[in-house]
Amino acid sequence: MRFLDRSTAGHQLARRLAPLLNGPPDGGVVVLGLAPGGLPVAAEVAEALGAPLDATVVRPVAVRGHDRPVGAIADGDPPLFDRYTLRSLGVTAAELGASVKRERVEVHRREALYRQGRDRLPVQGRTAVLVSDGLTDALTTRAALHALAADRPERLIVAAPVGDARVAADLRHDADAVVCLHLPRYAHAAGPWYGEFHEVTDREAAVLLHRRTPPGDRPRAGRAPGHAARS
Repeated sequence: MRFLDRSTAGHQLARRLAPLLNGPPDGGVVVLGLAPGGLPVAAEVAEALGAPLDATVVRPVAVRGHDRPVGAIADGDPPLFDRYTLRSLGVTAAELGASVKRERVEVHRREALYRQGRDRLPVQGRTAVLVSDGLTDALTTRAALHALAADRPERLIVAAPVGDARVAADLRHDADAVVCLHLPRYAHAAGPWYGEFHEVTDREAAVLLHRRTPPGDRPRAGRAPGHAARS
């Protein structure tokens, strides 16, 4: 299975999610895009479900010279580390304090740019649906799920058009449900599963959130959406 683009994938994902969200009434549904790449998918899901949209920003924590992140940080939560990788590299979490601080600043910078003065949407007592463009990294997604779980949603669902089968299985310990349209045995990156796959900029992320924000919650006019996201 290969998707035309993130928007098309979002439409298809919403159809899969709809029956799962038609259970007993609770406080409603909030869709959260794993930002920035998951936001175009999440925006289509939110539109189709008639749900509000917000963003969850996660940043990797890396060791210099190592090609894969050893940790991830979301919101104001403590970083989540891959302890096995830390041990194999002979690095302690304490030694990564500067990297953690830098990435926490970046999380807050992006949240401010994306929301443009709007408060974070509450998820307590509601069904929180975390949407990614691809479940290819358990650590990053798990950090986002832990941050959302701290806000005590009624249900916590993670959804993506495509996901590595092993990653999706691991995440079932962190969410009430994991929904994927396509689960190949190996999916190390989301891009190859889309016909069109571009880097989502800060401006695009801010516009997507603005379109799904109730008018009363929008900030005053005159604030610029920002520039391209740093990688």
